[in-house]
This record gives sequence, C-alpha cells and structure tokens, in this order.
Amino acid sequence: MALAKNDAIADFEINRLGPALGAEVVGLDLARPFDAATLARVNEAFADHHVLCFRDQTLGDAELIAFSRQFGPLEEFPEKDKTKGRVEVYHVANVSPDGEHLPDDDQRVIFQRNNARWHTDSSYRYVPSLASILYGLEVPPQGAVGGETDFSNMFAAHDALDDAMKRRIEPLHMVHYYECIRRLEPAMPPTTAEERDAVPPVSQPLVRVHRDRGNRRSLYFTTNTGREISGMTLEEGQALHDWLREWIERPEFCYRHRWRRGDVVMWDNRCLLHRAVPYDYAAFRRVLRRTTVAGSGPVLGPFSEAVREAAE
Repeated sequence: MALAKNDAIADFEINRLGPALGAEVVGLDLARPFDAATLARVNEAFADHHVLCFRDQTLGDAELIAFSRQFGPLEEFPEKDKTKGRVEVYHVANVSPDGEHLPDDDQRVIFQRNNARWHTDSSYRYVPSLASILYGLEVPPQGAVGGETDFSNMFAAHDALDDAMKRRIEPLHMVHYYECIRRLEPAMPPTTAEERDAVPPVSQPLVRVHRDRGNRRSLYFTTNTGREISGMTLEEGQALHDWLREWIERPEFCYRHRWRRGDVVMWDNRCLLHRAVPYDYAAFRRVLRRTTVAGSGPVLGPFSEAVREAAE
C-alpha cells in the first residue's frame, strides 16, 4: 500500500535558526513522501536559508534514501566497504554498524576526524553535489562539549570582501584532491587505484557563479582537499588559502547546529562550508547517517563560457 503523503503546507512551520543562515522545519514526518505543494515550499525555504533542520524524525535507511531522492538523484560514495553500509548511505560515527563504540585509534574514527576541517562535500568531483542530508541517531548529550556542526555562508563571506580582494580572487582556481583527505591523516591507508580513478583531481573556480540565483557569487573552496591555487606559487596560494579560511570563520557568516536525537539536517553544498566540532570520542557515542544529492552541472566561475554568453 502506498504511503500517505504529508498534509497541506499550512500544517508545518519554518522558523529561522540564526541570522546568517539556517531554519527549523516543524511538523513534517519525513517517512512520508511530500506532495507537490509541500516539496515546493521546502525547496523555497532551502533556497532562502541554505540549512534546514527537521526535528523528531524516525527513519530507516530506505526512508532516508526515499526522502533524499525527492531533491534529486543520490551520489554513491567512493569507498565501497562494509563499514559504510549501502553505497548511497554514509555511516558517520565513532560506533561500528554493529553498535561497538570504537576506540580513538580505529581508522574509521580517524577518518571521521577529518570532518573537523572546513569543507563542502564532493568538491573533488567534476560535478560536485547539490546538498548533503545528515540524520542524527545518537548524539552527545546536551551540555557536552563539542559534537555540533558549524556552517559558514559563502554568499555572505564573498559579499563582505573588499573590492580589491574580489578582483584578486575572481580569476583563480583551487585544485581539489580526494586523495588529500587521506593524506591529512597519516594513520589512514592511502587511496586505492580504483578510488583515485573514480575521483581524479579537479580544478574548481575560487569564486562560484550561481546562474539560478541571478548570477550571484559565492566563495568556493575547502580546507580538506588541498591548498593549491592555480596561477600562484605554492607559498602564495597557501597564504591566500589561510587568509580565506580565517575570513569565513567570522561569526556574522556562521551558524552552529547543536544536534538533538532525531534531527535531519539538510544543507546546500553549493554555497556553504561546514565542519564537525570535535568532542570527547571516548566518552560519547555519535552516530549519524548521510546521503548526498548529486549536482546537475560543473561549477561555473566568473569567466566560464556559459556565464560570459549569458552576460552578452
């Protein structure tokens, strides 16, 4: 029997979470598919707030996948081993799929610690992702130190730059290496040949142009896939990268999400950076499940042919 759809759009609320970005959606059951009006309103809120949090959800993997697919096809993850579950669902945890609280030196925990660096998911793909969706099954208790997720608004960070810096970075690209995610954690094994072939290095514009938002511009870079900036010496590129990392951490650009059990948080990888806040891995269990909605095209920069043609 087909699942009943969520009721009319008047039956849920959208409440702002922070001045820079983020909204809480109250009153939707994500285990039930959206009708057309509900999906349209959720998409509108997503465009306005960039991060949406749906509270008090109870989902299995199949329901999480079905909810996520309402926003587009899903990516498959490069690592295809038994620790990750289904290739469309990523196990983000210091707990094994069998429920074992893993020690700090377990490679699965070490790999997760890399999430504490500012990044946007799948920037190492020629066509990066549209959105990530993270479901909190177990989270550190209220009052614990750490375990949150930080977000930074790359529209706001770009808009606040002075004109000289905007001109300086406008033509630049950053090289994104999937392999760098492993290199940053020396205890991790190197990428396999299959993984390297699946996601070779890619150059992405440092300034992203969003044609669906009136050619609005945002910053687009990460701190977990390398620090090489095309057209600069390695030292110059790293210095600029370090400056940008400090810039996007300004409080006026950021929102910190404190997890509650049952939260489903969806964010826009096209215009945000995010990072996990470290916590006491030995004291607290943290189990989240992630899907990633695939993007529809490559990143466009100010000098991309499609952008130039649209401006003519």
